Amino acid sequence: MQTATRPTSPTGTFDWVKDVWSTACSPKMKLFVWSIIQKALPLGENLQQRGLLSGARCKRCNEVETAIHTFFRCPFAQEVWKRVPLNCVVHLATLESFTDVVVALKRTFCLPPTGITGTILPWICWVIWIARNQLVFENKPTSPAEVVTKGLRLAREWSSAQSSIEVIKKPKPRGTHPRRRLQLTVEDPLLMTCRSDAAWDVKTKRAGLAWILTHLKGSCITQETATQDKINSPLIAEALALRSALLSAGNLGLPKLRCFSDNETLIRAINGDMQVKEIFGIVMDIKQLSSAFIAISFSHFSRSLNVETDGLAKQSLSSSLYLDPFVG
Repeated sequence: MQTATRPTSPTGTFDWVKDVWSTACSPKMKLFVWSIIQKALPLGENLQQRGLLSGARCKRCNEVETAIHTFFRCPFAQEVWKRVPLNCVVHLATLESFTDVVVALKRTFCLPPTGITGTILPWICWVIWIARNQLVFENKPTSPAEVVTKGLRLAREWSSAQSSIEVIKKPKPRGTHPRRRLQLTVEDPLLMTCRSDAAWDVKTKRAGLAWILTHLKGSCITQETATQDKINSPLIAEALALRSALLSAGNLGLPKLRCFSDNETLIRAINGDMQVKEIFGIVMDIKQLSSAFIAISFSHFSRSLNVETDGLAKQSLSSSLYLDPFVG
């Protein structure tokens, strides 16, 4: 089996997923797969790494709930994949990581007469994830046959929709600004607001990331924080915070978004006014994530308007430094 070269840095992961599948699946499915690779799904292993010990085991077999286990090694997942009509046998449960599976399934396809022309991987993983959530939160079991049927149906509907669309290629103007290209009105009830910020420690190269998503009238949808090591500059930290915010908004299914950051350099890089080498890969990820939304804009605003998010980022950073015995 040939081994594909994968990016060693998370900044290029979304581009790699996009290149593997091109237009073979929807932006939503690409975003879902990207969130699995980035360990953004609330799986047991990811919750443990964030200090949340409850729910760390698979509810079906009591093994540690990792991504590779949930989607491929769990007996339930194995039964699901046995029923998927692939053109060749791929031993998914023996692969070491989710990205290995993406590579292994790159050239596989569903046998006729399924009517599916693209990759089946994201669709099957999606319905396995839905079945998992129904079991965990609603105690509602789903059979492997039901999961496969739903996954094949979703993939077939996507393939049929793409074949019926006449694609007209037009040259994209250079320097196109997302905020000019997409018309957003503040009266739109589907419009949400995203504020992101980061705090960075020069000694440890650690960053605290924070983002707040709110409804049009100001009520909070979610506010989240994260920490990340080996960050070489505050600008990189700011870019990572915004990228994490978009991932969170995408997982929540928010359709329209107005994004604000108090870092003018970052906003100018996203809107095409300038290129910044140190965040080029992250900016490309942000632009790819933007395709999952109906409409999106990126704007700079005053630091004084971002006090709440700034406080969350600083709190996240200070807490991680205090809890880490190797710091200092």
